[in-house]
Amino acid sequence: MTIIAFIVVCVFGMLLGLLAQPFARLSKLVAIGSVAAALTAALLINTEDTATVGEVQLAATWFVASFLRALAASCLLLCLIGLLTGWPERLAPAALAVLAAVSVSISSTDPTVAVAAAAAATAPAALVASRIRSTPLGATVGIAEMRTLALVVVASLLAGATIVNTNWNADDTTFVLALAFLVLAAAVAVRSGAVPFHVPAALLSRSGEGLGLVLSLVWIPTGFGLVALSWNASIFGVPGDWLDRAVATVQLVAVSTLILGAVGAMLHDEIEEIAVYSIVQDTGFILLALTARDADAAQPARLWLLVFVIAKSALVAWVATASWAFETSNLGELRGWLRRAPLLGLALVAIVAATIGWPGSPVFEARGTLVELGLPEWARFIGLAAILLSLAYYARLLAVGLLPPTAIVSRAGADWPRLPRLPRLRDETADVIAAAEETGTEAHRSLHFSVRHRLDAAWRLNRPFEASLLVLVTAALAVVVAFGGFSGTDASESGIALDQTTGLAPNAASIDDGGAPTPEPTAESTPEPTASPGSTASVNAPLQQPPTASESGAPSATPVASTVPSIGN
Repeated sequence: MTIIAFIVVCVFGMLLGLLAQPFARLSKLVAIGSVAAALTAALLINTEDTATVGEVQLAATWFVASFLRALAASCLLLCLIGLLTGWPERLAPAALAVLAAVSVSISSTDPTVAVAAAAAATAPAALVASRIRSTPLGATVGIAEMRTLALVVVASLLAGATIVNTNWNADDTTFVLALAFLVLAAAVAVRSGAVPFHVPAALLSRSGEGLGLVLSLVWIPTGFGLVALSWNASIFGVPGDWLDRAVATVQLVAVSTLILGAVGAMLHDEIEEIAVYSIVQDTGFILLALTARDADAAQPARLWLLVFVIAKSALVAWVATASWAFETSNLGELRGWLRRAPLLGLALVAIVAATIGWPGSPVFEARGTLVELGLPEWARFIGLAAILLSLAYYARLLAVGLLPPTAIVSRAGADWPRLPRLPRLRDETADVIAAAEETGTEAHRSLHFSVRHRLDAAWRLNRPFEASLLVLVTAALAVVVAFGGFSGTDASESGIALDQTTGLAPNAASIDDGGAPTPEPTAESTPEPTASPGSTASVNAPLQQPPTASESGAPSATPVASTVPSIGN
């Protein structure tokens, strides 16, 4: 029941946050408390937990727990940063609603429920970003975001209906699969802002949403991508001309996103737009995971999505903090920012390391595997080009920070710790203590007031340091996960509950054992005991050899003999 408890905490926290909206201070306290409670509930998720609500079965796996913990931790850190840099009124309630919907979509064993919940998860972010303002830009952003919501919902439901319906009549059954593949990929591309659907994302970067960008461009696409990935190898892994054409179309979109997203980041001068195009570029790897149509792409895709959700949350936090600290987001006016904010510089380097890695690191190998499986051999140089272009715009940010500071940067507060007038504090404290011997309680109250006043002054004086430190913590968390820490690599090998239904997961025991794959039995040996969650033994073989329908009760991972005929009947 721990997965149900997490959903209940998220829904209850969302409702409390909405009710507390008219009261500024109370709403902040409720939001932080609700998100902290959600993180606690995520940490307590039992990876062997299953629950049934009505006719919907939810199963928590090792990866489901890790993914929800990453989302909740990122949300809490961003809310704390929001306390310092400017409170985003609707971020916490919307984030909790997204957490609840995503948890249903990735823990449900029913494909229809999973895709419906994934589509529903897009609504809170769209409603937050679509507040119709009096300005023409505000109205444009609102209309574009509502249009995006409508497209995502229609495309995802159409994909679900196409895949689940077994009574299609068609001369070529792969035509139906190609249609389902296209609309599913379109839903992912539209919500993530892939080229040529990047215009709403670009408008969001100019809307002043700040930390709210993480909902629409980071958290929701990752949850949606996990659901789409579960259908990928088993449903669409059949040969056919129609499917080949559909895959080629999505490959073109993925390549365009990887290249043009980086070019857009290099050409823009507003750091919000640079961050948005950087996020857009990296969503191209989600599309490559779809075009792979290979079970071997499942594990690296899950690891990439786990890293993506934390690293890009850190990037959004970095942009919000830098814009607030220097009171500008224009890169030309931010010359010399690194000299005044070295902690932000360290955070940016950590974000680059978590996003790209280096040869041999888990995240680097995951990206390379997706390029190798998702693109034909002649186009695999795109992966190297994407890395070089990413390094180029990150290097541009750092190079601008090393230039002589502008007047705007010079008068901004530095992000290293400072103490307010300590010598005077000692003198005043000594005077108050001396007076305490004569007047007693009143002097002690004065001393207490003086210390509290100084602490409050120190808090306000060090807000840039505190915000930068939180950004650095978020980026460091991304680095740890990107290099396999917190069992990130092991968790990504277990999959989500929906993988069992589609036949992508290694075997049915992975849900009952918290998602850790177990070795397949052979003719020469008896079945091995279930692997523990921390074990990495025999984790790759099951992904390359999915179970048959008779072994796991799931549809066969070789859809030529099972999936296609059922569509033609």
